[in-house]
Amino acid sequence: MLNFLLRFPFCLPTLLAALFGLLFPVSTVLFMLYHEDLSLSWDNIIGLHVIHFDLFILWTAPLVLAAFGSLIGKTTQALKEKMDTLQSQTLQLNSILDTAASGIISIDAHGSIIKFNRAAEQIFGYKPDEIIGQNIKCLMPQAISVEHDGYLENYRTTGKPRIIGQRREVEALRKNGQTFPALLRVNPMLIDGETFFSGVIDDISETKTLQIQLDQAQKMEAIGQLASGVAHEINTPVQFIGDNLSALADNIRDIVAYQAAVTELADPQFQQQLSALTEQYDLDFILDDSPKAINQALDGVKRVAEIIKAMKTFSHVEASLSKQTINLHEALNSALTITRNSYKYTASVETDFAKDIGNISCYANELNQVFLNLIVNAVHAIEEKQAGLGLIRIVTRKLGDMVEILIQDNGAGIPKDIQEKVFNLFFTTKEVGKGTGQGLSLSHTIVVEKHRGKLFFESSAGVGTTFHIQLPLTD
Repeated sequence: MLNFLLRFPFCLPTLLAALFGLLFPVSTVLFMLYHEDLSLSWDNIIGLHVIHFDLFILWTAPLVLAAFGSLIGKTTQALKEKMDTLQSQTLQLNSILDTAASGIISIDAHGSIIKFNRAAEQIFGYKPDEIIGQNIKCLMPQAISVEHDGYLENYRTTGKPRIIGQRREVEALRKNGQTFPALLRVNPMLIDGETFFSGVIDDISETKTLQIQLDQAQKMEAIGQLASGVAHEINTPVQFIGDNLSALADNIRDIVAYQAAVTELADPQFQQQLSALTEQYDLDFILDDSPKAINQALDGVKRVAEIIKAMKTFSHVEASLSKQTINLHEALNSALTITRNSYKYTASVETDFAKDIGNISCYANELNQVFLNLIVNAVHAIEEKQAGLGLIRIVTRKLGDMVEILIQDNGAGIPKDIQEKVFNLFFTTKEVGKGTGQGLSLSHTIVVEKHRGKLFFESSAGVGTTFHIQLPLTD
């Protein structure tokens, strides 16, 4: 019986209705027996039915109610099946929404959040109970949020979208106050005559970082090729100039010796003539000043040779997906030489290189970029302080199985309220046109993610900043 009811669940309400229907004729017969003061027997029951033929009509009540119960049972079963189907579809839809890689957010016509899937939680850092019912503007930076109500109002009044339906890149705001680049597409929905909006959003911070790294790598490769070509072209004439200046220095020394010998061999009268000629053509000054000028020129040539060497070192980096072995101190000196024009009137430079550090294995192209970024940032910090000639100090030392590079400056320092944001992509305190907010973020990615090292800093406003680069000595 139980199996039958499980197979045909609509039969249960049919049986219950039929049993309930039996109460009407049975109770009527019992009441009439009691009223006629008759005993309960089949003869008396049959007699009542003969006298009161309408009792037979009451016996149809169980059949009517059974039919009605069957109808209700089947209707209930159909509704239950539909509800189960809807519940299953709802569960499937919620599962799809919650397992989607993109953040999916739904809002009503006034911007209140009504749906916030799991990916959106991970992207923005909010729990559903924190964000449901809040205005969508809390997920936008101030510059964007002030315009959002206008977009919604325009669509409500005109039905014509401005940005709705278009996939575009925007800036979004996490719960911790961090902004990040995102791809967003918003589409309208009309449900029961009411307008809703559903947005699909993707965090593209990593993609932007990779794009910036690729752009930087391409720039560095182009700079390296240019530097290599320029260094090669300049190197030969510089050698000619240096060799000729050295020869001129030797010649001047011979001329000075020759003049002294001629003066010594000449008789007194001729010596007077020589002295007059020497004074007339200012030969003493020429012979005294020429070696100085030649030495200064040789110093200039030596300086050019150092720059060429730095350019060769800097450009002798192959675009490679594998690590390369470079001399750390040569790389740092090359970075200082290349950036000299930015700091020569702003800061003096000191180096303290550990003697027990030589070659290291690294992604040389990217690491050179980190050195350049941090040195240039140090220069900007000193310029911002506006306290005269500053100091940039570069130190290397071993820390167990790691090598540490310190890049120190006595510039303006980093205020405490923004220190946790300095490695964020596109965050910058520099004026427009001077900083893009990519240098430190890129440097952090190169050191921490690519080299499995550490990049952090210590800073005091008005005192200066020390950046620590820690790189593993072994792969």
